[in-house]
Amino acid sequence: ALADEPSAVGYWVTPEGGSVVQMMPCDSGLCGSIVGLRTTRKPGDVPFDQHNPDAAKRNVPLCGLVMAGSLKPVKGSATKWEDGWVYDPDSGSTYKAEMKLNGPDKLDLRGYLGISLFGRTMSWTRETGTNLNRCTPPKAG
Repeated sequence: ALADEPSAVGYWVTPEGGSVVQMMPCDSGLCGSIVGLRTTRKPGDVPFDQHNPDAAKRNVPLCGLVMAGSLKPVKGSATKWEDGWVYDPDSGSTYKAEMKLNGPDKLDLRGYLGISLFGRTMSWTRETGTNLNRCTPPKAG
């Protein structure tokens, strides 16, 4: 029965359809990394984290970027996580985050400042793999 429970682990498409994020367990809870980019760029064009407040990181490719982390399960719930963070590469801002699974194929990620009331929820849809454009993160070193 546990295997049939919905899970946030997997591949998710961001609201604008520009990125595919892989949610997976990590040391601090659940984390998400950009593993696919749907862009109109030519092959070989690599979008960078150009809005990062740290100028030294503005030449880091978005592909492979960890954009969510430390999401911990809410006690007594199999479909809610809290106390995490989410990074918005479009603004270069990092927010506190909580997440809720709404059925097997919809994940609501809420980023906020201070308290959850002052935030915005993004609904991600599960990536079925039918048109996943995987990106290859650059090799370290």
